[in-house]
Amino acid sequence: MKTITRITSVLLFSLLVLTACSKDDDGGTSAAGDGELTATVDGASFESFPEATTAVESNAGGVQTLTISGGTMDSENIQIMIIGFEGVGTYDLNGVSLGSYTYLEDTSNFNSAMVFTTSTGAASNGEIKIAEYTAGGTVTGTFNFTGYLTSNTSQTVAVTNGAFNVTIQ
Repeated sequence: MKTITRITSVLLFSLLVLTACSKDDDGGTSAAGDGELTATVDGASFESFPEATTAVESNAGGVQTLTISGGTMDSENIQIMIIGFEGVGTYDLNGVSLGSYTYLEDTSNFNSAMVFTTSTGAASNGEIKIAEYTAGGTVTGTFNFTGYLTSNTSQTVAVTNGAFNVTIQ
């Protein structure tokens, strides 16, 4: 009887872990060019320049993380960090896997950074879809999220129509 109880417990735990994962098989497609991250931020076009666009993989304690970042000449940056990255699929952006949009109100003063993030305690404030992924190669996909100003969460920014096509470093 103890063996059946243990097997049942292991199976239930395994099913819980598998169904709790935010990843699914629909990775979407990306319209971004090589080395590019594009989006619409509150109706305005955002296009990173290749020298300020990166994707970095890391693995700490058995947890894989993928961070994608793109910056503009206007001191704007969009960054997405997927914690628990498992390849092609869809991931929620929230307080664990983060989406953020940052800009400088005063480009001569780094202390004037306005940081909008998906970290609000909600289950999802957006999503990222990984369409193609090659370990140590490239990653492409799409994203959208609502960012909340860290110093005043009543202020938001809508980041829509996001796309990226980046070489992983």
